[in-house]
Amino acid sequence: MMGEPVNIYKQTILHILHRASTSLTQGVVLDVITTLGYTDYIHAQSALGELIESGLVTEKNTYHRSYVTLTETGEQTRLAFENDLSQDIRKEVDEYLKKNHVETLDETSLVSDYKLTKDGMYTATCSIRDGAHILYEINLEVSSEEDAIRVCNSWEKHSEELYSQALKTLLI
Repeated sequence: MMGEPVNIYKQTILHILHRASTSLTQGVVLDVITTLGYTDYIHAQSALGELIESGLVTEKNTYHRSYVTLTETGEQTRLAFENDLSQDIRKEVDEYLKKNHVETLDETSLVSDYKLTKDGMYTATCSIRDGAHILYEINLEVSSEEDAIRVCNSWEKHSEELYSQALKTLLI
C-alpha cells in the first residue's frame, strides 16, 4: 500500500480514524490531513473516497454531515502497513487530535438527522453520543420536511439544555 503519496494519505486517514474514539465527520478527517500540510483538500478527499470505495472505511450520511468510520478490514490494513507510516506523521496526527479533542468531540457527539416515514410524516432523530454509546436520544415526528430540518438545526443549540432538563425531571 505504501510508496506513492496517495498511499501515505490513505494510511494517514486510517491512522486518524483508528485514533478517534468515535466516527468522525469527513470535514474533521480532511481538516487534520490538510492542516498538518500533508496534502491539499482535493487529494485528501480523493484518498478518503478511495478508502470508502474499497470498504476500508464506511460512510454514514445524515442530512447535513457525512461520518466516516474505520471498518474491521480497514483496521487490519492499517496494522499491516503501520510501520510504513512514519513515526513523525503518527506523532503529529496524535498531537493534533489531542490538542483539538474538544472541537472534534463537539462536532461528532451531537448527531441529528431526519427521514420520511411511511405515512408521509418526518421523524427527526437527535442524539448525544459518547463514542459509540448513545447517552440521550429523542425522536420527534413532525408534519413537514421544513420542521424536521428546523428540529435538527436547533439540536446543537438546545441539546445541553434538553438533556439537563430530562435528567432533572426524570431523576426526581
